[in-house]
Amino acid sequence: MNIGTIFGKLSIVAGGLIFTAATAGNAYASTMFFTDVNAFDALTDTTLIEDFEAFSLKNRPLSSFVSNGNTYIGHTGARYPNVWVSSPGYTNYGVPITTSSIITATGDEDFTVEFGTPTEAVGFDTYLNTYGPATVNVFGANNLLDTFVLNQDPTTVRFLGILASEEISSIRWTTVDGGKINTGIDNIIQGSKIDNKSTPEPSLLIGIVSTFVIALLSRKRQVIVK
Repeated sequence: MNIGTIFGKLSIVAGGLIFTAATAGNAYASTMFFTDVNAFDALTDTTLIEDFEAFSLKNRPLSSFVSNGNTYIGHTGARYPNVWVSSPGYTNYGVPITTSSIITATGDEDFTVEFGTPTEAVGFDTYLNTYGPATVNVFGANNLLDTFVLNQDPTTVRFLGILASEEISSIRWTTVDGGKINTGIDNIIQGSKIDNKSTPEPSLLIGIVSTFVIALLSRKRQVIVK
């Protein structure tokens, strides 16, 4: 394998690892977050579980619903059913017009996705508005695993991937002023790490990557000198 190919593969993984260390920190070393889908795909084996296109109860308020094994629940404090799956063509999101079916809410978005099959890896498309970031809480069987604050250009559809060293049982999506401009998620993928090894701490992963890069650069310099 030539140097260019090695660096090409390494950059995909290293980008995700560096991002994780900067956001997760030492307090939550067992959970990794990715906004680069290629970095997420490099470490996981996932399947599309839900895109909401075949969901029949679109464009109506629901207190909760089950689809493809997952349960979607509106905030328990709401006075009325507030989970909503919007069909393509909405113009009240951050993007100019939606081209896909999206889970959102009738007011401010605050909903939970409970996974019928707990999973180590979860990813989904994200829609935000101009009023603030999304807060994503990640839960295990009995506890909160981690919390991530997501910022992005609200006029674009982006991605968030989550990889944990223990199974994820649910996530909670909460945003700011969704009753004014919608937010939501779509195209939920679930799966596992590519291998069966436990997920190393981000600081250890960065150390490994840094050592590998230095070794490659040193080898390349030696070849040039010769």
